[in-house]
Amino acid sequence: MNWHGLPHSEFVVPGILFLVFGIILIGISLWPERKPAVVAVEPVESMPIAAPEITGAVTPFHRDVTWPLLIDTDAGELTEPERRALIEGLSLVGNAWTGEILVAAFDQELGPLRVAVIEALAFCEGDAIVPTLERAYSSYSVAERFAAVDAASRRADIDLLERALRDTDGSVALAAAYGLHRARRDDLIDDNIGTRADARANEIRAILPLLHVE
Repeated sequence: MNWHGLPHSEFVVPGILFLVFGIILIGISLWPERKPAVVAVEPVESMPIAAPEITGAVTPFHRDVTWPLLIDTDAGELTEPERRALIEGLSLVGNAWTGEILVAAFDQELGPLRVAVIEALAFCEGDAIVPTLERAYSSYSVAERFAAVDAASRRADIDLLERALRDTDGSVALAAAYGLHRARRDDLIDDNIGTRADARANEIRAILPLLHVE
């Protein structure tokens, strides 16, 4: 095209160039920004996912206390106060039949009621009484050992009392010494603590003469 024939033809070409350059600049400014592709992400801190805790079904432990049925088959389930009253009643009867029932109660009761059973055994008869008191004395419970020694004292069970003189608990050892003193067996006390100079032996020597013997 011949631009020289047009008026002001000297401005046509530069004007077209400016127009094209402007369109290019506008196109660049409107072009969407391209972000760099993410190749890999390094975690700041990795935390293992804990495995879900697996627990088994909770099985309630039920302890059967059936010894009252030896007295009355229709007794049903008795409360602890009711069983305690029954134990005290059996100790008042104090024969071989009540002794067998209390031996069964010893194997089924726990805590204070077992201590009450051991105390009641002191007043009963039967071949199983002495072995049961020996089992009671082998307990880890100081209250049960003390009750066993007190019962042995009432029954003049010399073997168990002499054994208990060496108990690790001072109150149990003193009760055993009192039982031997009550049975007029001070010779056994002297044989066991006569040459001892430990605190427990000294305590027995100091307190025993103050105790009244029935």
